[in-house]
Amino acid sequence: MSFKIPFLILMQHPFAFGKDIVVENNSNLGEPSAGTNVILETTFDGNRGVDGLLQSSEIDEITNLNATVRGKTDPQNLLHANNITNKHQGHEQYEPYRCSLYLAESSIPHAGFGMYTVRDVKEGDKVLPYSDAPSIPTCNDRENGIEDKDWNHVDYLWSGKGLAEFECNSVSVSVMTFGSLCNFHTYLPNVYPIAVDYDDTMVDRYSDPGAGAFSYHGGYEFEATRDIMAGDEIFADYGEQWLDYREGTFADNVPRYDDFEEGAEAFNLIQSELNANNVNITEGVIKTLKNVVTLMDQRVGATLPGTKKSFENISEKNNRNRSRKSYEAAKTLAEQTIKKKSIQWIKENGICLDLIRPGLSTIPGAGRGAFSQGYISSGSIISPAPLLNIVDKEKMDIYNLSIDEETGELQEVTEDSEVVGKQLLVNYCFSHKESRLLLCPQSNMILMNHCSHRMKGGGQCRDNGPNAKVQWASGWDPDTANWLDMDMDEIKGSTAEGMRGLSFEVIATRDIFPGEEVMIDYGENWEEAWQSHVNHWKAPATSEFKYVPIKTMIAQKQLEIRTKEELKENPYPSNIQTVCYYPGKSHDDEEEENDEEAGVVMVMESGKHYKTANGVETEKYLVPCQVVQKPSQCQADGTDSYVVAIESENLMLNEYPEESITFRTTKEMSDVTLPHVFRHFIEIDEGLFPESWKY
Repeated sequence: MSFKIPFLILMQHPFAFGKDIVVENNSNLGEPSAGTNVILETTFDGNRGVDGLLQSSEIDEITNLNATVRGKTDPQNLLHANNITNKHQGHEQYEPYRCSLYLAESSIPHAGFGMYTVRDVKEGDKVLPYSDAPSIPTCNDRENGIEDKDWNHVDYLWSGKGLAEFECNSVSVSVMTFGSLCNFHTYLPNVYPIAVDYDDTMVDRYSDPGAGAFSYHGGYEFEATRDIMAGDEIFADYGEQWLDYREGTFADNVPRYDDFEEGAEAFNLIQSELNANNVNITEGVIKTLKNVVTLMDQRVGATLPGTKKSFENISEKNNRNRSRKSYEAAKTLAEQTIKKKSIQWIKENGICLDLIRPGLSTIPGAGRGAFSQGYISSGSIISPAPLLNIVDKEKMDIYNLSIDEETGELQEVTEDSEVVGKQLLVNYCFSHKESRLLLCPQSNMILMNHCSHRMKGGGQCRDNGPNAKVQWASGWDPDTANWLDMDMDEIKGSTAEGMRGLSFEVIATRDIFPGEEVMIDYGENWEEAWQSHVNHWKAPATSEFKYVPIKTMIAQKQLEIRTKEELKENPYPSNIQTVCYYPGKSHDDEEEENDEEAGVVMVMESGKHYKTANGVETEKYLVPCQVVQKPSQCQADGTDSYVVAIESENLMLNEYPEESITFRTTKEMSDVTLPHVFRHFIEIDEGLFPESWKY
């Protein structure tokens, strides 16, 4: 066979029989003779170095060609696919990947799973130097008829502020791994999410059938807000309103931040009084004091130690840190509410969460893919995947909803509403053709693309078939076995109560090497649906409206920012709107400015302090705005920055920094909302799916 795919050729090597030839990055193998020892020298972070070298070569059924790969990359399947045997290839060449994140039982009692780090993370550093997985928006869920009882996602969804919120009238977002597996502790949160760029340039809506079939949202990186020690559980900050919203549930008794502060004050007072009066501290004394405080305030009482030993431990820490006595007491009270795990326990009882990382898939038009960070032996767990469930796939239907003329809001679905599509979330969830149940992974396994033995795939798939498979959790999630015995009525009931209990795991079906893309089989029906979509797909009419990707506009921001007046002659593409960073009202030193065209009186104030810490693209406090004046138009006023109007606040800001202006999509104009975009669930193998879950 012959591979003649164009590839950058820096040098052509004359091959001699029996000699070792070193082929460097971007070089061509040429036509090697039998018996030649080829050394592929690559430092590419990924598989494309070797992929390109092999694809640019003319290898005609050579059966005695040896190859060794040096560097970060060694996709064994590529070597085998090209009839190359590697006599130097041995598993001992690969050190096991040193996992840094684990999924294990949470240190918060009765909180299910939690995420742990087994390496120190300094304040300000990223827990991982990349976003673990894309985030997935769900549009207008309430208006489209989704109720809390229909899915257990409600406890895990994010608001989508700053990015996805502009895609539709109302939006909620599934943030995988960190966003769904991290627990919340009101006093001990240690990470903060930073949004990763939205990338709508991965496919072209006018030429790619996959446009709108996957999320363009890059997800979030998580930055340490304080030093995190190896063995610590990672706690996200849900915001205490998450607990307040669940009034009448377990959340009522969860101590808030202020409760720990008040508990610390009470503890320090009790300690002082006991010492001053030389009281003999016994178990009974400590229990009585805790009960007294609990009677006055149950949540504050819950923060206090209940045993003599706990009381003495906190007292000792207080005495060592007298200058920070109140803080140390509150922190220690918070720490006693968790059961810390040793690093050894985490490694022995947890499952690695970072064996794979995202990258641009080797399959054209597929968006992101999952790539191995190290050698993974056949049969190993690649990724654990706790599942959330939707009891009826039809709840993911999107309807043609009208706007209420009085409120300006979307009207809710009725019996006569027309179905016009399905939520993007469907493409990331699993189901069976004879069932309504939809199961949605909450880990980075959603990065894994499709590959099968039934047809030749693109990228690394080719004729190789998948290198991984999905199966039910093998014991690390004890609830899975119980849920598999439930019938659909029982699953509906548990879902309505906000419970979850099913998990998948992805298993390597052969050895997987560093930099190799991990793929699974989505099923024959999915494959047929995709092929039908490709065969019948038609590009949207270019005459409907002018479209430019958001990422392209942002890259050219300085040239593309237009004033309100300029937009009358040269409007933005229909999918583009200007947004500004605005975290909230201040109205300091305000003046009134009459906007004659709008017929309203707007407040004028300085906007020079509206600057972002990590760049405007990472911010959630973004609002639609209009540029009134550019710097060149402001110089007569003695300023060198913008004047912007935020009409929703009746506010005009002068001295506004360019860095805090950017672009977002207008509602219902992104690829995700295009008509006839591809939607189909991933199939669960017939042998895995319980009969009681079928129609």
